[in-house]
Amino acid sequence: MPTSDAWEDFQSPRREAKRYRTRWKASIVFDGSPGKPIFKTLTLDLSMNGTSLQSDTDEKIHTVLTLLLLPPPIDGIPQRIVKLKSVVMSSMPFRGSFRLGMSFIQDPELDRLRALLGKLDLSGDSLPSDQQEDSLPKLS
Repeated sequence: MPTSDAWEDFQSPRREAKRYRTRWKASIVFDGSPGKPIFKTLTLDLSMNGTSLQSDTDEKIHTVLTLLLLPPPIDGIPQRIVKLKSVVMSSMPFRGSFRLGMSFIQDPELDRLRALLGKLDLSGDSLPSDQQEDSLPKLS
């Protein structure tokens, strides 16, 4: 069982949207780095504007990349991958790897994610996660 740490309880005053604890499957695609592998991971939290996730590499602030995000099934209906353009806003050591703070870039895919989030109960501190959240699937 994962342990809690100070980062998980930290709420930055700069955040414009509430963040929710969640473990959604994700892949980081490094658009401007040919030959750099796609990294499969899980979100640690998610908001209407961004996410944080664990990465095996320290990424430079303002790096633009693509995040493939797989929401869990809603009412038993599988969801499609959301392809989000994102900017690295923070990168810090975290549990033997790095925790990346990502800000989403506005486009139709972000609108689709926001519509999907609007279908969920946002009254708590966490969002539904996939029942198989600890297995990293092939995101293609």
